[in-house]
Amino acid sequence: MSISVFRSAVLSLLLTTLSLPVPAQLPRHDLPIVFRSLAGVALDRDSASSILAKLGPTRERRIGTGHDVYESWCYVIPRESPTALLELMSDASDMGTPGRELNVIRVRESAPVADREACAPLRTSPPVSTPGGLRLGLGTSAIRGLLGQPTRSTPDSLIYDFDAKEYLRPGTPAYEIWNTPEYRESCFNAGPPYANVAASVIVVLRDRRAAEIRIERYDQAVC
Repeated sequence: MSISVFRSAVLSLLLTTLSLPVPAQLPRHDLPIVFRSLAGVALDRDSASSILAKLGPTRERRIGTGHDVYESWCYVIPRESPTALLELMSDASDMGTPGRELNVIRVRESAPVADREACAPLRTSPPVSTPGGLRLGLGTSAIRGLLGQPTRSTPDSLIYDFDAKEYLRPGTPAYEIWNTPEYRESCFNAGPPYANVAASVIVVLRDRRAAEIRIERYDQAVC
């Protein structure tokens, strides 16, 4: 094969490869700890009682339907903007957690009046940012710098999915329930018991900057 023919073949292969659709990124491992907390509360660590103790009393309501039902607490964020809102939610479906554990953190730079009605002002000193630096107003390049390539994307959002196993801690009630020879064999391939963790980060963009951030993590799915 001559050099010119070889170069033509390589160029043809390269152009064919570039024209193929880019597959979605596979789900990552667990959501990093530095993206699980904001304004002093953390997913799967805080619950209804500790949220109110840390951030103060506020409006509480149930939102959603079917399998997507949540208990929600809301706080307006005056130092961000007059319309900025922080919402903290606990899964209230049949898979919800005891004690109304925090599963969703949602922060918006502009929420409708009805969503902000009766919401207390956020008066805590921690910044409205995750320890990893994810916050409203970040540009797309900065978001990708923190979280990497999204699992999926649309013209107005970046979506990151996470999927992992979290081994149950010996001595906890859940460990005692699931740590039996029968469950180990039928659910955990004869290994130690674990929970299937699912998490996501959804960043809604406006003018290529973060206008809304929703962070979710659920770790109660065992077997």
